[in-house]
Amino acid sequence: MLEAPVREVTAYARGTVATAINKTGEWRFLTPVRQDRLSPCRQGCLLQGEVPGWLDAVKKEQWEEAWKVMSRNNPFPALTGYVCYKPCQENCNREQLDQGIAIQEVEKAIGEWRHTNYKPRKRLRERKQKIAVIGSGPAGLSCAYYLAEAGYAVTVIERAEQIGGMPALGIPEYRLPRSILKRELEILESEGIVFIRNSALGRDFELKELYVDFDQVFLATGAWMPRMSGIPGEESKNVYNALDFLSSFNRGLRQELGRTVIVVGGGNAAIDSARAALRVDGVHHVTLLYRRSRVEMPADQHEVEAAVKEGVELIFNVLPRRIDLAGGRVKGVTVDQSRTDRDGLMVDSSVNFYRECDTVIMALGQLADYSVFGNLETKQKIFAGGDLISGPATVPEAIRAGRLAAIGIRSVYEDLPEQDLGILSKEMVSFEELNLAAKFNLALQQKEADPIREAERCLGCGTCNSCGICYLFCPDLAVDQVSGRFEFNLDYCKGCGICVKECPARALGMEGGGN
Repeated sequence: MLEAPVREVTAYARGTVATAINKTGEWRFLTPVRQDRLSPCRQGCLLQGEVPGWLDAVKKEQWEEAWKVMSRNNPFPALTGYVCYKPCQENCNREQLDQGIAIQEVEKAIGEWRHTNYKPRKRLRERKQKIAVIGSGPAGLSCAYYLAEAGYAVTVIERAEQIGGMPALGIPEYRLPRSILKRELEILESEGIVFIRNSALGRDFELKELYVDFDQVFLATGAWMPRMSGIPGEESKNVYNALDFLSSFNRGLRQELGRTVIVVGGGNAAIDSARAALRVDGVHHVTLLYRRSRVEMPADQHEVEAAVKEGVELIFNVLPRRIDLAGGRVKGVTVDQSRTDRDGLMVDSSVNFYRECDTVIMALGQLADYSVFGNLETKQKIFAGGDLISGPATVPEAIRAGRLAAIGIRSVYEDLPEQDLGILSKEMVSFEELNLAAKFNLALQQKEADPIREAERCLGCGTCNSCGICYLFCPDLAVDQVSGRFEFNLDYCKGCGICVKECPARALGMEGGGN
């Protein structure tokens, strides 16, 4: 009887154990890749911050990691957590389920964690170059932070007694607690940044003199010159420009405004002035006059609504013709009717009215003082940013300008990796694209007061947050968990695309060709 030949048993990749023998990845034509798509919150962020990334870190209670991700674009989250007008929240995809994520509150929590847990860093290297930053507003402080982080010696020169620019002098304390700004400045000083106060460019020194002691200069002097209306009576007593009024108010100086105040303008400075005026002793009524409609008003609508709730009267489609005086003091304002049509702003002087008041605050915008550049004759590069270049903008926009200026200055002395400055060109993830059926723990819920619980509500649009869905659905065991993250094992991936189809956040895609 013939015996059956003995055959060697070949090990196959079956069950839960993969082997090095059957590298089925060699069959693959399409390859799954992690892609960084744009979430609506990130598209709206004026800092272009990695919002889903730091929300995910907070969700996992990894506060150090949250700060690390946040600080790549924003070194002052406690500050922006109070004063940013939160465009990131306006189009949050979660809004179409229940309520959008309270992104700003989580941002503020990261900043407050930073304030409590800050420890001075040990610099990786000290560089010999010295950098002067002129102006201590958000752009100047941001530039100083990123340069100091990179090892440069930074000196910030400020014309005023107070450091902080617009946040210190132009934003009322009810919107930004001064303890927050104070702590930010303490941290910057601990980082080795030197501050010089009461020293103005063009008054105490000239720009060309700076290049004697410094290798590079960043101009961030802001836009502090008030825009004038040119109407009669504007130069009279009891007529203030918004920035002077807010500066005095924020420094706690006593102001005599009388019982009734009229604010002229429709921007954020106008709203701040109106709300601040209501808080001055003796003021009983504040009226805001704006030349266009409520819809056209550029001020943040949340701040406008807050002003109305506090008692500010808003009158739209009106334009002051003159400020009426009695004995050199304001007694009222004569106002014409105005409207906006396709030809621009139209004024009808035949329709007007008179409104009595004791004080007028003009909030018509600010201009930059370009005389700070002087008659500079040098081969040195001049770096400038913030409101000086863009005109009046927001605190987050100024912070971003300072960060970009720091990159520019560093590039003079370092070979920096290519910066991803074009995130807005990336494809955005819409609500309809999200695969919410794969989020097993998804439940409708309202906003949470606790930042960790609130961060858990984030859908992570376009960003991998290691949810593990790809790991669960992969039929080839071609997804490995490495240090808390899921990575593709291309030795065994056949490129079936199931992981891409099932990804809740649409953070995966398929690329064609080869192993």
